[in-house]
Amino acid sequence: MLEISILKVENPSCLWGRVVCGADGSVETTEHYTILQAQMNLFYHDVTQNLHQLKPTSLEEGQVYVVYWAAKKSWCRAVVRSVITDPTCCRAFCFLVDHGEMIVVSLDKIRVPLQKFLQLPFWVRRFHLARIQPITLRVSILAEKVELEPSKQWDFSATLYLHNLLRASTQTEAVLHELESDSTSIELYLTISNIKICVNDDLVANRFACYSSSGLDACDRFPLMLSPCILTQTASKCSDKQMEQNLHSPSEHGGSSESPGTSEASDWLTTPSLPQSQIPEEGSRSENTEEPMFFNNQTKHGPKASGAESDSSEETDFSLASALTKSLGLFRFLKFLNPGRGNQLGDMDKEQSQEGDVRPEARCRGDDTGSSQVEKNDDLNNCQPEITELSETGTEQEQDAASMFSETNLQSKTGDVSQSILVESPGHAEASDLSTSVECGMRRSEEDRVCSRLLEWLNPEPFNSDPDAGDDVVSLSDPWVKGILVHSALSMEPCNTLEDAPITDSLRQVLLRKNYHTLSPADRYSWPAVARGCNTFVISQNADQPLGYLIPLLTHILLNSLLFSHLSSSGPIAVLLCPGWEKAQMIYNLLEESKVSQTLHPIIVLVGIGKDEAKAVKFPKNCLLLVTTPFTLVRLLSCHCFLFLRLYHLVLDEADQLFTFAPDEMGTILQHFQKVTSSEEKASCPRQLVAVSKRWTSPMDDLISKHMLDPSIVITVPEEAALYGNIQQVILMTIESNKISALLGVLDFSPEVGQKTLIVTNSAEEVEDVFKAVSNKSAFCLKIHKGLLDQLDFVIQQWSKSIGPGTHVILVSTSECLGSLGIRDAACVVHYGFPPSPKVFGYRLFCMAENFRNLPKQDQTDCSSPVSRSVLLISERNARHVVGVLRYLERTDAPLPPVLFSFAEGVHVAREDQKSDRPFCSYLKSFGFCRDRSVCPDRHRINPRSDQSALPASGVIEVLPLYIKTASVFYGRLVRQNDKEFDKMASEMMSYYADKKPGAKELLEGALYAVEEDEIFHRVKILALPDHGESIFYNVLVRFIDIGKESDVKSHQILELPSQFHSLPNQAIEMVVCRVKPADAEIEWHPKVTRAISQKIRGLQHRARAVLCLGNTVFVDPMVRVTQMPGTKTCINEYNVQTEILKTGMGVNNPKHLDFFRAAFQDGSKDGGHISSDEDRRGIYESNPAASLSLHENGEPDGDEQVVSSDETVCNDLSKSLYPQVVWYQTCDSVIVTVKLMNPESQRCNFYTDRVVYSGRVNSRSYRADLELHQKIDADICHWEMKSNQPVLKLVKQQQGHWERLIRSKNIFVSYDMDHVDDDEEDKSSSCRLFVENIGEDSCYLKSESGSDSD
Repeated sequence: MLEISILKVENPSCLWGRVVCGADGSVETTEHYTILQAQMNLFYHDVTQNLHQLKPTSLEEGQVYVVYWAAKKSWCRAVVRSVITDPTCCRAFCFLVDHGEMIVVSLDKIRVPLQKFLQLPFWVRRFHLARIQPITLRVSILAEKVELEPSKQWDFSATLYLHNLLRASTQTEAVLHELESDSTSIELYLTISNIKICVNDDLVANRFACYSSSGLDACDRFPLMLSPCILTQTASKCSDKQMEQNLHSPSEHGGSSESPGTSEASDWLTTPSLPQSQIPEEGSRSENTEEPMFFNNQTKHGPKASGAESDSSEETDFSLASALTKSLGLFRFLKFLNPGRGNQLGDMDKEQSQEGDVRPEARCRGDDTGSSQVEKNDDLNNCQPEITELSETGTEQEQDAASMFSETNLQSKTGDVSQSILVESPGHAEASDLSTSVECGMRRSEEDRVCSRLLEWLNPEPFNSDPDAGDDVVSLSDPWVKGILVHSALSMEPCNTLEDAPITDSLRQVLLRKNYHTLSPADRYSWPAVARGCNTFVISQNADQPLGYLIPLLTHILLNSLLFSHLSSSGPIAVLLCPGWEKAQMIYNLLEESKVSQTLHPIIVLVGIGKDEAKAVKFPKNCLLLVTTPFTLVRLLSCHCFLFLRLYHLVLDEADQLFTFAPDEMGTILQHFQKVTSSEEKASCPRQLVAVSKRWTSPMDDLISKHMLDPSIVITVPEEAALYGNIQQVILMTIESNKISALLGVLDFSPEVGQKTLIVTNSAEEVEDVFKAVSNKSAFCLKIHKGLLDQLDFVIQQWSKSIGPGTHVILVSTSECLGSLGIRDAACVVHYGFPPSPKVFGYRLFCMAENFRNLPKQDQTDCSSPVSRSVLLISERNARHVVGVLRYLERTDAPLPPVLFSFAEGVHVAREDQKSDRPFCSYLKSFGFCRDRSVCPDRHRINPRSDQSALPASGVIEVLPLYIKTASVFYGRLVRQNDKEFDKMASEMMSYYADKKPGAKELLEGALYAVEEDEIFHRVKILALPDHGESIFYNVLVRFIDIGKESDVKSHQILELPSQFHSLPNQAIEMVVCRVKPADAEIEWHPKVTRAISQKIRGLQHRARAVLCLGNTVFVDPMVRVTQMPGTKTCINEYNVQTEILKTGMGVNNPKHLDFFRAAFQDGSKDGGHISSDEDRRGIYESNPAASLSLHENGEPDGDEQVVSSDETVCNDLSKSLYPQVVWYQTCDSVIVTVKLMNPESQRCNFYTDRVVYSGRVNSRSYRADLELHQKIDADICHWEMKSNQPVLKLVKQQQGHWERLIRSKNIFVSYDMDHVDDDEEDKSSSCRLFVENIGEDSCYLKSESGSDSD
C-alpha cells in the first residue's frame, strides 16, 4: 500500500496526486524537484540566453514545454492541451505536470525544454477510483417511479462528499491497479479518527456510485457506512485553525516543508471550510450541533430511507446540482471574459476570513430558511453580479487553472444544507508549493475552445496578462546581453546569419566549403565594421582563426580598395602580419583557396637574417597582398621602402603575440603606416587598421588611441574587456575566518557620490552570512540566491532605481544568479567567493560594463568620474588558483602583495611535483627555455631517477642520424665497436623475410613486430590500436625502435617478429645539437631549415662531443662530418651541423642553451633539479661528469673555474685550491696531459705509479690537479715541461696499449684534447686507426687514439 498525497479533485474518476512513500519504503522527497525548479528558473531567467533558440517555432498539442507561471513567478514543465491562435497573439492551455494545475499562457512565455530538464518523471499523476462508476437519479413520469441508474458523469454531491472525506482524513493511502490510458486506477484508503475506510466502497454504500460490471454488484455487497460524526468532529476541530495557518504560512518553490503525506493534502482541503460561527442557523438544525447537515442529507440516499424522504432528497439533489452547475458555468464564462481578476477575489476572501467577516458567498444567502427552491436559485443568481464586480477590480495576470476553474466560491442552500466550496489559486495557498482546488464538473475541451474564441472576439487587443510577470524582453542585437563589449564611433547593425553577412557570394561559398556555417559573436559585430573599411580591434577566443576577419577584409578590398590601387605606384596595398611562419603559411593557403589569387595575387615572404637576403627579394608587379612577419617586414622596409607607399590596409593577426615578441619592429611598422596613410595625396584613399587578439596588453592603448581613427572595438571575452575598461584591481589576502571583517573594511558605507556595489558569493549560505553582516552597516542592502528567485523582480526593480549622492546600494548574490539579474552598472564588484574559472571571473567583472572606459569617445568622458574597481579576496583555500590570478593581474597596473608571489611559487613547485611521470619538456631540451611553463603539460625539473642514463655524458662519440625530427633534434644510433650485432641482426632479418613474410596474427599494444620500408625490415613497437570494428584495413601507430620515428602503418603491412630478434635492446637515441635556436622569436624550426639539414646529414656517420645526457637523450656540441682522405691517413672536417643551420639565415646562436641544466645540477633547490644530498649529487656526477658543464661550448674555460672538493662536489670556498682545466691525448706508449694555465708560477708536479699531482699559481690564485690514473705509469721517466706557455706532462705507460680512460673516476674538468694532431705520433702508431671504436667492460665508447670518451 502506497502513501499518496491528493492535490486536486475534479471528480472520483479524476484525482491528481503524488506518491509520497512507496511500498518498498522509498520516499519521494521534494529535493530533486526543488533542484530542478531552481535550475529551470536560473536558465530561463538568464538574459544572456538566445531566445530565438529557446522559443518554439510552433506549438503542438500533447508536447512538453517549459512555461512561465505568473502566480508563482516560476518556470514550470507543462503539457500543451490546446492552442488558440488569432492574427494578434497566440495562447495555449497548459497543464503543469509537476503541480497539477491548468493555466493559460501566451506564446512569448513558452520555451523549449532542455533534455536535462526532462530526466525526472512528472511529479503529479492522475488517479481514478477503481471498480466503481457514477450513478444518477432517474425519474419515470409515466411509471411514477424513481430509481438510481449508472451514469457517465459524476454528480457534484459525490465530488463534494469525497472532498470532505479527504479534508477530514489524517492519512491517505492507496493500492495501485493497472494503468489505463493516462490514468492509474486505485483503491483509496483514508484514516479518519484512527478508523481506516475504503473510499471506493464508501461511495457505493452512500449511493454516490455503484460497482462496475467488472466488480461486485451492489446487491452482492453492502459496505458499512461511515458514521457522519467522524467527519464532523475532525472537520470542525481543525478546519478554522488550519485554514488560518495555511493562509499565513510562507511558501517556497520547492514545496511545503511539512510531511508530503499529510500536510500537502490537508492544506488545500481544509482551507475551503467556513467557520462554524459564520453558518446561519437552519430550521432543521440544532444550535449546538457541530455536524454539518450536508452529511445528514447525503444519508437520505441510503437504502433504509423512507419513500418520502427519498423523493425529497432526490428532488433536493437535482435542484442543488442544477443550481451549482448553472452557477459554475456562468462563473467560468466570467472568468474567461476577465482572465486576470481571479487573484483579487482570492485576496479579498483571504482578508475577510482573517478579519472574521462573512465571505461574499455567505452574504448572498437568503434570510428565509424555509423559502422555496426557486427562491434559493434566485439567491444564487443574485450572487453572480457581486462575483463579477470583484473580478473587475482584480489585477491582470496570466492564469493557471484558476483561469478556468479556480477561485470559484459556490454556495447552495436547501432547507437543511449550507455548504461552501472554494477552489484555491496557487497564488494564495502560501503553505504549499502546489495549489489545490476542487474542479466542479468534467473538463470539456470543446467548451473551453468555444469560450476562448469568444474571449478573443471580445478582447481584440494583444494579450498582456502581466507585464511584471516575467523578465523584460531584451533585444538580441544588444551586445551587453551576451557579455560582449562593443565600443564604436559609428553605429553598426550586427549580422546574425551568414546569409545577411556583408560579404560577396563567392567568399560566402568559400565559408560554406570550410563548414563555416555559424557566425561567432565576434563575427556578428566586427564584420560590418571590417567590410565598411573601419579601423577595427577585436578580442575573442577564436582570434587564432583567420577566417573571422579575412573574409570581410577581402570583401572590402575587392569592392573598394581595388579601385584605388591603379591610381598610385606599384607594391602591395594590404599587409597581413603574423606572429610566426606557421600562421603566415596557413593564411596564405586560405588566400589560395578563396580564389582571390587571380585578383590580388598574394605572396608570402619570409626573410632570414642573412646580410643580402632582403635585398634579393623581388615583388611581382601585380602583387596587392603580402603575408609576412614583423621581422621580415622591417628588413624589407630597410631595403624596399618605396614598394610600400600605397599601403592601405594593415592587419595584425594575434596582435598580443606581435607586441610581446616584436615590440620594436611593431613600433617601426606602425610609424611607417601612419606616415604613408596620413599624407595629403592619400587623403581620399582608404585607410584601415585591423587588429585581432586573444588578450589585451598594454601596448594596445597606444595602438587604438594613436593609430586608429574612429575605431570599432569588439571584445567577446569579459575578463579581457575589464582590462580594456581600466578596472582597478584590488587584492586582499586574508584567512578564511576573517573574510567578513576584510570585506567590511574595504566597503565605503558613506560615499560622496551614489554607488552600487555587487558582492558575489559561491553559495546561498555565504549570501546569508554576508547579508547579515553588511545589512547592519548599510541602510539599503539586497540579497538574491536560487532559493529567493521569487524575489528576483523586486531586486531588479530596486537595483534599477536612480540613487542620489551619499547613497550606497549593496547587493549580495551568488554567481549563478548574475545572468538573471542582468546587471551592467555596478561601480564595484567584490569577489567574496573566489571565482572558480576565468570565465566566471569575467562575467562578474562585466557587471561594471557601463562604467568601462570608452576609448573611441575618451575625449567626451568625464575624467573626474570615479574609477570602477574589483576587489578580490584570496584566502588559504584558494592557493591553487593563485598562479592563474597572478598571470591575469600582471597585465594590470595593480600593486600585488609579495605574499601573492610566495603563494604562486609554492603552487608552481607543487604542480611540478605532480608532473614527475611526465616526459621532460621538449622545448627545454631543444632550446634551453619553455615559452610558457604555466600551461606546458610536460616536466621542467630533472628527476635523478628517471633521467639516469647509460649514454656517454662527455667525450667524443660517433653518431648515425637516421630520422631528422627538427633541424637540431635527430634520432639515430651510436656507432660502437659491437655494431656488428645490430648488422648481424639486420642481415638475419633480411634472410628470414626473404623466404616468407608471415603477417601478424594478432596485434597487441606494446608488442614488437616487423615492418618493411624501403626494402629494409625494421623492428617496430605498437603504440596505439584504433577501434576499427570489423574493418580489416586500418592504420596502426608504431615506433621504429631502431630509428626513433613514430608513424602510422597499415595493419596488413605488419609482420610477425620471431623471438630471436627481440633480444637486442632498442638502438635509437635522441640527439640534440646545442647552441642554436630559430631566429625571429620562433618556437619551431622552419621546414626549409629542417629539410636542408635532413638532406645533408641523414644516414651519414658524424663525429660529436657529448656534453650532457638525460635519459635517452644526449646533448652534443659540436657535431661534425669527418671524412678520411682516400689513400691517406688524413681526416678532414667536411662541415659543422651548427654552422649549416646558421647559414640558412633562419637560426641564431643560443649561448644560454645549457644554462638551465648548469643551474639544475649545481643547485638542486632551484627550478631545475632537486638533489637533496651530496650522495645524490655524486650519483649524478658519476653518471654525468659534465653535469655542471664548466666545459664550455668551444672547449675553453670561462676564466672563473669552480672549486671541486675531494668528493667532486662543487664548492665556492675561494680559500681552497681551484681545479684547473685539463686536456689529454694518448699514443701507444705514453699519455700527454696539458694543464690549461697560462704562465703559472710556483709550479710543482709529483709523479707516482698510479697518481699525478700538479699545483701552481696564476694571478694570486692557487690551482691543484690530483689525477688518480686509470692504469699505472713509469714514474721515474715521466716528466713535464712548458709548451706554448702551458705546462705539459708526459706520462709513460708501463704497458703499451690504449687506455680506456685517463683517471679512475670521471671528472668534469678533465676532457680529451680533440685539437691535437701529431703526424709523428701517427707514424709511430701506424697500426692504430683514428676513431675506431673499442668498447671496454664498462661499455665506454673508446677510440684507438682516445682511450676515453672524456674523463
